[in-house]
Amino acid sequence: MAEKDINNPDKKQGFFISVSISQDKIDQVRQASDIVEVVSTYVTLQRRGKNYFGLCPFHHEKTASFSVNPELQIFHCFGCGAGGNVFTFIMRMDRLTFPESVRRLAKAAGILLPEENEDLAGLQEKEALFYVNRMAAEFFHKMLLESGEAEGARNYLQQRGITKEEWQEYSIGYAPNRWNGLLEHAKELGVQAELLLRAGLVIQNERGDYYDRFRGRVAFAIHNLTGQVVAFGCRRLIEDSSPKYINSPETDIYQKRLVLYGLHWGRQAMRDQNAAVILEGYTDLISMRRVGVLNVVASAGTSLTEEHSRLLRRYTSNAFLLYDGDAAGASASLRGADVLLANGLDVRIGTLPSGQDPDEFARSQGRSGVEAVLAASVQLQDFKLRRLRDQGLLATPGLKATAVRDLLATVARMSDPLQKSFYVRDLAEKLQLEEPVLWQEVRKHERTQRTALRKEASEPELSAEERYFQTRRGAAELALLDVVLKHPDLASTLTRMISFTEFSFPEIRELFQRIEMEVVDGAAIDPARYIACIRTPHIATSLSQSFERQAHYPNPQKFAFDCIKIIRMTRIDERIEEIRQLLKEKNQATPELLQEYQERIQERQRIHRSIAE
Repeated sequence: MAEKDINNPDKKQGFFISVSISQDKIDQVRQASDIVEVVSTYVTLQRRGKNYFGLCPFHHEKTASFSVNPELQIFHCFGCGAGGNVFTFIMRMDRLTFPESVRRLAKAAGILLPEENEDLAGLQEKEALFYVNRMAAEFFHKMLLESGEAEGARNYLQQRGITKEEWQEYSIGYAPNRWNGLLEHAKELGVQAELLLRAGLVIQNERGDYYDRFRGRVAFAIHNLTGQVVAFGCRRLIEDSSPKYINSPETDIYQKRLVLYGLHWGRQAMRDQNAAVILEGYTDLISMRRVGVLNVVASAGTSLTEEHSRLLRRYTSNAFLLYDGDAAGASASLRGADVLLANGLDVRIGTLPSGQDPDEFARSQGRSGVEAVLAASVQLQDFKLRRLRDQGLLATPGLKATAVRDLLATVARMSDPLQKSFYVRDLAEKLQLEEPVLWQEVRKHERTQRTALRKEASEPELSAEERYFQTRRGAAELALLDVVLKHPDLASTLTRMISFTEFSFPEIRELFQRIEMEVVDGAAIDPARYIACIRTPHIATSLSQSFERQAHYPNPQKFAFDCIKIIRMTRIDERIEEIRQLLKEKNQATPELLQEYQERIQERQRIHRSIAE
């Protein structure tokens, strides 16, 4: 069967599908990317029967309900319902678009793909944002290397021990101290200011004029897990009243709660050492890596979130927090530690000498000094108790009761019941309290937290795709695809009854076009091949759930006919409603419109009778 390119965007029904990779290349990448091997880089899998099972990476669970089917090349979680193929797995895990997931897997498999087209008019919005951020990083880096006005930035970096090689390695640059330095550079490349605005690189004032967000600062590029630049953190060079750091605002490709600085550099070392060292600043991380401590990430001034914890849990279950050795640093350690602990990581706190930050400490003491601090780190519980004693907050029964309730609030948030039990027992021994009394307080906190979660819970905002599949027409299109993939023997009958042009959702229309072509060519329809190439997460999840649960249709042909009837009748109903609205307007009630109205009513009746028969 001849493959077609699926390069053109389709904006019908509000959907935007843009894939700059030919279908034969997508098939080649799929065939080279075994889903068991790919998932195993994120999840520990064990074979059970024909499938592999592990703990789901998309929700907290104690019993492995996450299944990978090597025969169909799909995954499915029986706990949270997540599912799909190798492409949608990578999309969900690393928050990528479909083309990005294909390129990631192609690179891993050593498959060469055509060079990306950097014509912004033809790029999907997210890809355009990636492009302009990369463009800005290259511009800032060139300014750092060549601009006379960057002398102060070069001096600052040299004082921090950051070498020219590291400027390149970590995408460090200089934002020129001009209102339009980046704007003018972008203009030369044909990049519109509106795109820079969406990327958070410029600001628009009340008069509608644009100006650079970052000016006269050292620029640290922030990368996502695939190594793409998604944002910047920019440090001032002079001591004035301006903020020490200015960071990019959140955009479609950058959400602070989902990004940790340096994770794409350090994740393999975290796997190898089964530990993550969490720092605060950009220079902290660079200095640590320079002395050979590679399993590091930085929060970069952002509070640690549950999403950060889940990111780290992919690579390790152990976290060391290493912040500045002062009161503010200790407070930051405690806030971050509570979140990590509540999400299943074992947390230890490393304390640096007072007045030193990790950057200075690594440069003065080297790897051996850092490793000594990590070896001397203490469990979160012990760190908190020591700090409470130092502050005199355990001196009286009243103060002690308040402090213990705060400690137990953290324990109550833990997801692992065994870990929770050990913490309660340890706390009871160290404070010489009755364990049942502590458990009563823990249960109170748990009830309070459940109540708060119920109040905060709301229906998540659905994507355009999800809303479409909740309609009768969308549900019928998806169900018809499910039927034909489970019963390929019906493909010939069904393609004679309905044309691919009658489907509204772009990807389902494409899939049925391919099915039609295979029927004409007399080729066998391989359901696994179709399922493994689906790029819309909702379709992939729905089909993987259906196939893994082995859902069957008692009378698949009749069910398929009913789906076709719904698809056609809902389309006609939409047009009938449009005509009714037009007929309400006197200047639109033409004889032609009245005739079409009658014809549509008659067509609806014919469809109902013909398919019913």
